[in-house]
Amino acid sequence: MRGAKRFGKCATMAAILFVGGCGPTATGPESLAESSQAVTQSTSFQDGVSPSTAYAGTRDAMIEEEDSNANHGTDSSLSASGDTPAGSGNENEILFQWDVSAIPTNATVRSASIVLTVSDKADQAYGFFELTRAWTERQVTWEQADSSHDWASKGADGAGDRNTALLGSIRAASTGTYTVPLNAQGLAVVQKWVSAPASNHGVVLSDKDHDNRLEVRSREYSTRASRPKLTVTWDLDGPGPVTGTTTYAGTCDGSGGVALDGTHFLNFNDESQTARVYVRGQASAPVQTRELNSALGLSSSDEADFEDAARVGNRIFVTTSQARNKNGVLQASRYKFFALDVSGTAPQASLQVAGVSSNLLKDMLDASNWNQPDATVISLLASRSRLSESTVPELAPKEQGTNIEGLAALPSGGLAIGFRNPQAGSSALVVTLTNPDAVIAGSRARFGQAIRLDLGGQGLRGMAWSAAHQAVLLLSGPHDESSGPFALWKWSGVPGVAPVKVRDLSAPSDSAPETVIPIPGTQDVQVLFDMGAHLVGGGECKAASASSQSFTDLIVRVE
Repeated sequence: MRGAKRFGKCATMAAILFVGGCGPTATGPESLAESSQAVTQSTSFQDGVSPSTAYAGTRDAMIEEEDSNANHGTDSSLSASGDTPAGSGNENEILFQWDVSAIPTNATVRSASIVLTVSDKADQAYGFFELTRAWTERQVTWEQADSSHDWASKGADGAGDRNTALLGSIRAASTGTYTVPLNAQGLAVVQKWVSAPASNHGVVLSDKDHDNRLEVRSREYSTRASRPKLTVTWDLDGPGPVTGTTTYAGTCDGSGGVALDGTHFLNFNDESQTARVYVRGQASAPVQTRELNSALGLSSSDEADFEDAARVGNRIFVTTSQARNKNGVLQASRYKFFALDVSGTAPQASLQVAGVSSNLLKDMLDASNWNQPDATVISLLASRSRLSESTVPELAPKEQGTNIEGLAALPSGGLAIGFRNPQAGSSALVVTLTNPDAVIAGSRARFGQAIRLDLGGQGLRGMAWSAAHQAVLLLSGPHDESSGPFALWKWSGVPGVAPVKVRDLSAPSDSAPETVIPIPGTQDVQVLFDMGAHLVGGGECKAASASSQSFTDLIVRVE
């Protein structure tokens, strides 16, 4: 008997925003204006069928607790159950793996689904989870991944055997064909398989609590169309510039952002609630803009202080600073965590608000919301937040108060939240969020653990997962208004593994690097600068007219 696996549900989406027809169209050098658009493709992987009838890249097997040394790698039907034989409490699990090497390693995965043919129904939801240990189809058993290696825990249930993030689930009330769309965590796993084929160990279908046995056809089944199938929708963007810098008009702040494709990026800033779409490398105004106030329940006089964003599949999570204002005043508008769902292609892409939470930091201060509560970190954050007090000047974000400026997807699922302030001693502080989809749907936030990172005594100023590098890219800098030092780092995303400095960064006067955006399909990385305090005409940029405001970026190659 093993630990329960819990499934989260996303709420109905609340509002729709269209990024199109609401801003000036930018113009620029012809060589940039003619940048190629991504072409979306769909590839299915099914033995004897697709991508061609010669494909034989599926692997599947059942492992069973009752006969723990039995191998079922050649069975034509496979079953999952939490109670087989009935009343025993013994489990059956199904392992699947598809060779996806037909997709280029620099492709960006946009959606993915698993198709199974059910031969014995089970009106209970069985979940898919990523396997992280190699296994051999004709040797794998409940006890062993192959004839030479045991599972860390029987049933592929130990550390290093599988990840616990749910990728999708199947509930079969009748026999027939079922398509299981993978969620954001599932897309991140498939993206990893594409970008780093050696990481592909497939998935396991299981649930220990179900007594209704689910049976599906395997890759050995005689009817080819009934065999397990993985379908991946992806695009291949053109490469961005190798090195260089560009000035973008319309705002002073590159506070947060994500890539929409190989040509366009979405920018958020910490002075207003406006999202802007720019053409990377084109020195001009945004090609589209959109105000987010009404969708987030804010007024035009509010300042949400957007700080960073993380894209997982077609969903973009965004966090504000979760901080007081510069005078130490508590303002509800600055404690938002929300998500936007992306559809269509840039620059005419649409963004749909998937949900908003105002309780991220509040939930973080409650130890019962943590899988591995760190009393020292929780106490530190509570003392630097003091959410019950309206005004505490010394807890301004660039003094001693909390200040979140980093957000990134993690390869194991969930998000990493990075703090500019406070630090845990001399280490930068990261907290993992395990259920971001559920949070924006209204559920209480669940946190995995606190992670301390050695960034040379600096805090975090930006974060992003890079599929091309199979690493979280980090920006470091002072917690206060000091003019540096700043640096770019790579980190595996694994607790206990130290980040590696890539390079020091120099910023324009009175500015700081605050956003890192991996350019899809390349090893190039875009760094955006927050230039709100940069002098324009003798005054700060953020105080200048909109027509005089601008920010710059830096494109660097990271090997």
